[in-house]
Amino acid sequence: MDRSNEQLVIAFAAVLRDFRERAGLTQEQLAERADVSARFISLLETGKRQPSLSALAALSDGLGVPMSEIIVALETRVTSSA
Repeated sequence: MDRSNEQLVIAFAAVLRDFRERAGLTQEQLAERADVSARFISLLETGKRQPSLSALAALSDGLGVPMSEIIVALETRVTSSA
C-alpha cells in the first residue's frame, strides 16, 4: 500500500477549485466566508497544503455545501484517476 498522499492532495486541490468556481467565488471571497486567508486557499488549490478537519469544515461552510459532498467528490476523483 502506497502511503504517499500526493495524489490525494492534488485531487483535493482540484475539487476545492471546482466547488469554489461553481459557487462563483474568488479565492478572496471564499477565504472571507471561511474565515481563513486567501493565501491558505491558494496553497490548498495548488496542492502545497492540505486542510485539517476544522479547515475542511470552515471551507464547506464557506462554500455552502456539506463536508460529505466535498469528500464524495474527492473520493470520486481519486478513484477515477487510480
